[in-house]
Amino acid sequence: MPILDRIRKLVQPFTRKGWWHWLRFALLLTGGILLGHVLNNAPWLTQVRYSIYHSQMRMRDRSQLYPQRTVLVLLNDDDYWGDAYQSRTPLKRDVLAVLLDKLDALGVNTVALDVDLRSPHPDDPGFEFADYQAEDAKLMAAIGRMCAAGHHVVLASSIQFGDDGYSEMPSIYTAKLAQLPCVRRGYIQLSYDMRRIPGTLDLADGGKLDSLPLALTGIADPTARADSSLDTGHGFRFSEYLEEADFEKTMNGRKFVFSGTQVMNADLSGLKDQLADKLVLVGANWHANAYGVGPLVDQHNSPGGMEPGVMLHANYVEAMLDRTGTFTPVSDSTAEMIEIGLVVALALIGLLEIHTAWKWAAFAIGLILSLLLTYTLLQNLGLFLDFLIPLLMIVFHTLGEELIKLWHEFQHLKRHAQQGLAERR
Repeated sequence: MPILDRIRKLVQPFTRKGWWHWLRFALLLTGGILLGHVLNNAPWLTQVRYSIYHSQMRMRDRSQLYPQRTVLVLLNDDDYWGDAYQSRTPLKRDVLAVLLDKLDALGVNTVALDVDLRSPHPDDPGFEFADYQAEDAKLMAAIGRMCAAGHHVVLASSIQFGDDGYSEMPSIYTAKLAQLPCVRRGYIQLSYDMRRIPGTLDLADGGKLDSLPLALTGIADPTARADSSLDTGHGFRFSEYLEEADFEKTMNGRKFVFSGTQVMNADLSGLKDQLADKLVLVGANWHANAYGVGPLVDQHNSPGGMEPGVMLHANYVEAMLDRTGTFTPVSDSTAEMIEIGLVVALALIGLLEIHTAWKWAAFAIGLILSLLLTYTLLQNLGLFLDFLIPLLMIVFHTLGEELIKLWHEFQHLKRHAQQGLAERR
């Protein structure tokens, strides 16, 4: 039976192995999987994960990649360290009111303010310092004018985690929400994994709170918001990140980033065509210590590099509203099957009595095949495979095999040396 003979020859290298080899195989397989998942949340691997993800996203053509639905108003050094805001914290809300009125006059339908609006005394939500009360009133009045014009405003909210779970911190607008029907709140804290779109939080008091980008998406497209907030049990939705260079592009004479000063000083007719049909997000992008000195505030490490928080919020909005920029990851069970399959294949190769060079060649081929699989899933099926855990398991398993082999060789040389010493005596 030639077929049976071929099968016997194929499995013969494995049947000759003793129980220790198969125990080692099982331990390395289990250890690689467990270690990969433990390191999955290791902070020191964050940049590695983002770099791998960013490289995968760059497999796609980025020449025509630019914001489709959002525009950023980044308050920069000229704003914050200038005469308007006078480097004051909290931001001068009467100036924010003027900015909001200008956006209202430009016909902007929806504005999101990604600025700190928390109450100074959380235990006394109605408290406000006397010096700030008048400017707070001007901001609330400007929001009221947006509502009267039929426009929408999303205001930043903050959350905190306590013994009972998440709770929303009171803001200067909390007591006035009943008079502001066009206002939605959205928490501005970002996900631990920046590839994950921040969704809806269940609050300790029984309520729910959307993230700022989810609230913004809900105004533009309720169906997209509902789809994005679903917890299907199949992992996260990942967006194709827009980098600062993408926001800074000019397409058909249209810009996607403005400073506060540019908006405040611009002629209405000059900006109306650029902003009227956009979702406008206002956020911070000034230096912390002085004009041009120190780190930029509200910067976050992401797959697109260090980006302002408001730019990340815009990324999530773009992803939710344009499904071509959102990828569904493979289900957890499918990912685990792929991961285990890769390690089993390499482990079986490791048990073969072949030269070390061939084993390392198999390691390299395994990496290449994993990258090709990732590329195929992403390009053709719109499925995202997180390559970090398979990569870690392949590396740890291969290194484990080599270390065990070196240990056996060391023990063999040690016994040989001891035997030679005994013979000389």
